[in-house]
Amino acid sequence: MKSDSSKPSNSNSNHEEIQRDIIQSVTALSTSETVSRFGSANAEYIKGFTGVDNETGQRFAKGLADIAKHKVNDDPLYAKQNIKQQAGYSAEVATTSRDNAEAIINGSKVRTSRSDDLPQYGKNHNVVDRVQLIDGQVIEGTQSQMKFVGNRDQLFEDIASENGKFARYRGIKLELPSEQFEGAEAHCREKAAALREQATKVDAAGKPDVAAKLRRDADNYEQLADNVKDSGLTTEDAIFYRENPELATVMDIGRTSHRAGLEGAKLGAIVGASISTLQNVFSVAQGKQDLTDAARAVATDTAKAGALGYGTAFVGAALKGGMQQSGNVTLRNLAHTNAPAMAVNVCLSLGSSVKRYVTGEISEAQLLAELGEKGSGMLASSMMAAVGQVAIPIPFVGAAVGGMIGYTLSSLFYQAALDAVRGAELSRVQLERTRAIQAAARDRIAVEQAALDEFTSREIPQLRRETQQLFSRINATGSVSTDEVAAAINEYATLLGKKLQFQTQDEFDSFMDSDSPLVL
Repeated sequence: MKSDSSKPSNSNSNHEEIQRDIIQSVTALSTSETVSRFGSANAEYIKGFTGVDNETGQRFAKGLADIAKHKVNDDPLYAKQNIKQQAGYSAEVATTSRDNAEAIINGSKVRTSRSDDLPQYGKNHNVVDRVQLIDGQVIEGTQSQMKFVGNRDQLFEDIASENGKFARYRGIKLELPSEQFEGAEAHCREKAAALREQATKVDAAGKPDVAAKLRRDADNYEQLADNVKDSGLTTEDAIFYRENPELATVMDIGRTSHRAGLEGAKLGAIVGASISTLQNVFSVAQGKQDLTDAARAVATDTAKAGALGYGTAFVGAALKGGMQQSGNVTLRNLAHTNAPAMAVNVCLSLGSSVKRYVTGEISEAQLLAELGEKGSGMLASSMMAAVGQVAIPIPFVGAAVGGMIGYTLSSLFYQAALDAVRGAELSRVQLERTRAIQAAARDRIAVEQAALDEFTSREIPQLRRETQQLFSRINATGSVSTDEVAAAINEYATLLGKKLQFQTQDEFDSFMDSDSPLVL
């Protein structure tokens, strides 16, 4: 009785869990586009660290890991300067990764590359460090030189002066450490104004050639003011990338994944609030709860969905980045599916089933059935999410709708399949039982057949002889009396196991004169 009463409870519990899994899957899949963008962005940091793009097979001139292996001068007087120089290379790689990651997040087709990785510039180009490309073509005016030096103002002078040692950097973008970029443009314009003022005085003193040179230098400062850029890294950041490339890369992935998580939380909250509102409004309409309880339930569901959205997007983005740049082809292929977005949901969903099994709420068979149903549901949900996104090309909406339809249909089909399997199993049991009965009956029939054959072989010859004798007596009517015929018939009847009512003619005559009944 106990097991019977528990069946509806388990059934209801499983149904509620499947409903919760559907909602969680929809929430998770609503972040799939976010996971895709931020995950691909994270892949850029991994490429920058390893110096290899496993998706295309391209090997870059240097990765952060390679630069960190460079030897540092043993002389303490030069070691610090040596580290700063190498930190400049690390800064080129790190900013390139950051720029490309940001472009992917924003949906831009523009990509940034180090000149060392482009054949048209070759290794160690003396002017251009980085360029921007679109569809593989260099965008004019995006060439830049990155300079991490101790004295910014001296660098500007070396560029702006007519015969300065860095005059070759004129006309291209100049990327500076963040702490040096502050006030750089203003400084250049102030220098330009001062040079023009000086040129006016020199010109008035009758030195037009000197004045012309000063004005040219002023023009160079004006041009430099327009070209200075913030690299996005401080000098300390660059040194950190040089000395701790792996940790710096992990921190970049963490920051980007956090941004993905914040976007995922917003999307999850929207989806969770929408579904919860519909469910609770329906419950209020049916009189199952009041408005206060409904509002509280909506707030709780929204918070849970937001947390799930954050976790899904954060973990999914970090996971996708690693999978996308994995050396394993299968993992790289999975990176382009909804698998990274479903990772957290899979852990939550399957974890609840395992917990129920461990606590004894469900049997091993029920656990396997649940895992199969949830697995197929999530797979169908992911597939339908992709279809839904194509059918409804609105960020996260198409994926959410498709995911809900996919999981629901898969759950229905899976349950139908389980019922069919159970029916087939029951039929198989019945068939085996019928076969067993049939085999037993066949054995019994064989025994009876053997007995019948033995009886027939023994009795039939005697019966044939007695029959012939009976007919012989009956046919001999001239010499056989009625009583003798009756005796022969009675003897034959006895052989057949039957005793007749009359043995002689007199007994028959007496019966005819009496009121006794005829016994057949």
